[in-house]
Amino acid sequence: MSNKEKLLKDEKSSSRTKRKLQLIICLLALFIPIIVAVICASIILKQQTESNSLSFFPTNAITSVCDLISGDPDSCFDSIATLHSAQIPSRHKINPSQIFILSLYASRIELENVVTSIEKAISEVAMIKLESVGVLRNCQGMIEFSLKKLNESEMSLGIDPAEKTLAINKVVWDLQLWIGEAMGQVQGCYDLLEKIPSKTVRAEIRRKSYEALQKMKNSRGILQNMDEILDLFYPRIGTALVSFAWEYDYGRTVWLFCFEYLLLIFLFCLLLRIY
Repeated sequence: MSNKEKLLKDEKSSSRTKRKLQLIICLLALFIPIIVAVICASIILKQQTESNSLSFFPTNAITSVCDLISGDPDSCFDSIATLHSAQIPSRHKINPSQIFILSLYASRIELENVVTSIEKAISEVAMIKLESVGVLRNCQGMIEFSLKKLNESEMSLGIDPAEKTLAINKVVWDLQLWIGEAMGQVQGCYDLLEKIPSKTVRAEIRRKSYEALQKMKNSRGILQNMDEILDLFYPRIGTALVSFAWEYDYGRTVWLFCFEYLLLIFLFCLLLRIY
């Protein structure tokens, strides 16, 4: 090979190297703004999603959950919101696990009212027939069993459960089992009370047993609809992304900016191939 041919070959090689280097520099210059824009968009998306989360609006959160799980959302809301205001008034956030715990507290309060009524009726044995005492004691045992199951549920979660404790299937299954057993015993007591001749005693205890059942249905409903409830509190990234991209002007601007840069990259690469 002559010196001239070697020189031409070296020049071509050097030219190709320079073009490659120029391409890399240009691509970096184009990609860096895109990366920065995407990072900024992600940060804004995260902040926007968190600020709109139901966690920051306890009243709205409890309302949304009760609308989803209860046939009587007003009663559901009253029982949970009252306890929330009384027990954690200084908190500005709430999560699904806390709402569930509050629903358990509401159930426990109703069951304790049933026990109190039964004990009162037993103490007034002169006012009821002797055979009714046996029925009431059976009922008392059933309600106390139900209370034990609710206490087990509360203890398994703790006083202040973590935000996504109920996102764990095993935890939800265990809680559903315990609450189902508790509801079965309360229903058994409710049916058994039909054997008590005294209408006054029977009506009062059955009314309170029914209220306890309704509160426990709320707790069970929260567990059965946990996936939907978690979506209310923590929107999935796809949903949040669509909302961010189309509902907010700055979101639209960011995505348009990225699209234009990608188009420029495509045209730049095409020109390099041509020339």
